[in-house]
Amino acid sequence: MKKLASVVILLIVAALCFNACAGKAPLRKGEILIENKGTAFGGKTPKWVDAAIAGGAKDVEKIPDYKDFVIFIAQFEAQNLQSAQLLAERMQAQTELASYLSTRVKGAFKAANVDSKNFGVYGEQFIASVAQATYSGFGKDMDWWVKVQTYTPDNKPDKQIYRVIQLWTISKDMLQKQFDMILAGIAGSTPPAPETKRAMDVIQNAVTKAFFSGK
Repeated sequence: MKKLASVVILLIVAALCFNACAGKAPLRKGEILIENKGTAFGGKTPKWVDAAIAGGAKDVEKIPDYKDFVIFIAQFEAQNLQSAQLLAERMQAQTELASYLSTRVKGAFKAANVDSKNFGVYGEQFIASVAQATYSGFGKDMDWWVKVQTYTPDNKPDKQIYRVIQLWTISKDMLQKQFDMILAGIAGSTPPAPETKRAMDVIQNAVTKAFFSGK
């Protein structure tokens, strides 16, 4: 029973770490790479992994092969590869994607720097709807794993952990159609007015700039 409890605790801790780390770079400051999928099985590290390490999902979207996609990077950690892979298999992909997209929409609205009462009301509705939606055309493209040495704040060797990284994609065209449907639903639930149209235009312009420009 003690052994079972230890395994359960390990999985819970790893899951919590995933929730905190999803979308960030596979290697973090102060970590040293020990091994990865390429060194273990032969083959070069894919460009998307290097891009994710350098800056995250938005940097992956700059790679020519992924310029027509919105990217989601999911990560899972454990002290052995099997546990990290098990966490990856159990991920609720649609839930995590919706959460990621809603967070990215929030960032887009903040970057738009528009102070409008109506925009704020409809913007919050849009964020909530994005977080609750189920997305078609979304799937896992590739996965990778790394084994890293972590260090304590005083630069002493700490743990060696495995991190499984997944690359999920959805085409910009498909996501834009689904965002348009969400926006149309919000607009249709309110009486037509010039203020409503202006607010919807602000939302659409901010989202287009953040997700779909240059497609």
